[in-house]
Amino acid sequence: MEAVKLKAHQPTNREAEIITQKRTGKMFLEKVVHEVQQGNIPATFAALQIKQLEKEFKSALTQIEEQAKEELIGTGVYVYGDYQIKAREGSRTVDFTECEEVTKAQADVDEMKAYLKQSLIGLDKGITEVQPDHHFACKLSGEIRKLPKWKYNKSSIVLTKV
Repeated sequence: MEAVKLKAHQPTNREAEIITQKRTGKMFLEKVVHEVQQGNIPATFAALQIKQLEKEFKSALTQIEEQAKEELIGTGVYVYGDYQIKAREGSRTVDFTECEEVTKAQADVDEMKAYLKQSLIGLDKGITEVQPDHHFACKLSGEIRKLPKWKYNKSSIVLTKV
């Protein structure tokens, strides 16, 4: 695929305006970070403001992304300065929904996962009796099985409208 590069031309007035506004936005963000680091504004207030902006940026990108993908058809890459955007095809996966053996096995796995999860929740509530090495007596089969463990994802800050 051939990369489309902007020729060495003066940006149009509209393009120049967008570049200026982008620089202004970057300076705004740098100022907010500086104000937080200096202790002039609370980090929670700044995070809330930036999260709101992030939501607006994502919304704007969603509105133009399909058109940008269409414009990249045939070229694949668009370069401006040191950055580029390119069209990437979605990943290919295998669909097993029509394979009866696989769907039945998956249903069995899902059922076992649900049972083990309930046993782990029961441990937190004092219902499941744990044995050495994080094992428990399975009521379905009577076997001694290993309990799963809780796994935690990275903590984050979430923006919601109240």
